[in-house]
Amino acid sequence: MITVDEIHAAERIEISQLAASIQHFIRDGLPIGLVFAGLPSAVSDLLNEGVATFLRRADRIDLHAAAVRDVERSYAHIFTGGGFDLPPTVVHKAANATAGYPFLIQLVGYFLWQEAELEPAVTESTANRAIDQARRRNTRVVIQAALSTASSRDMDYLKAMSVDAGPSKARDIAARMGASSSLAGNHRARLIDAGIVEPVSYGVVRFAIPGLRSYLLSLPQ
Repeated sequence: MITVDEIHAAERIEISQLAASIQHFIRDGLPIGLVFAGLPSAVSDLLNEGVATFLRRADRIDLHAAAVRDVERSYAHIFTGGGFDLPPTVVHKAANATAGYPFLIQLVGYFLWQEAELEPAVTESTANRAIDQARRRNTRVVIQAALSTASSRDMDYLKAMSVDAGPSKARDIAARMGASSSLAGNHRARLIDAGIVEPVSYGVVRFAIPGLRSYLLSLPQ
């Protein structure tokens, strides 16, 4: 089994070379598995740009958000198994910070484990440090990467969304952009396809990446 993580950061030449080698293994009848993981837009680009024809037949699995209660149970089980005694309040705080987002589940758990190894008496302050580190990494690796291909008008759409504390209505976004409903709808479709926003109900969208609203609000206006 070969796994390539953070596919959005990989060099396409290297991916092409890897794909060519995998094809040789397949032709030779060898048992081989190939898994790519990354932002939805990067995975779509990879499957569509013709790096290797056989990749177009690959199954695409979208890792939707997990239930926070499941994350909490998982953290409690893993840390207890590792010999760490985490107070329930710390486990609850760490799980809530992930919002069920797969990459943040990994990051928060990783940094909390590191903190626990250094400080046996894990407190909420310990959890706060781990969560802050996870959010910074998520901003750098996920949010900034996701926005790297967004057009200026895509960014206008996202900034218009960031005004709302929760989900945004399509008509409100269009009004803030000073754009027609159809034009704003084009940007909405692009951003949904890129995995940056997601529909909640008819005419209502929300950010698909935790921390994106805060990041947008921190940008110069």
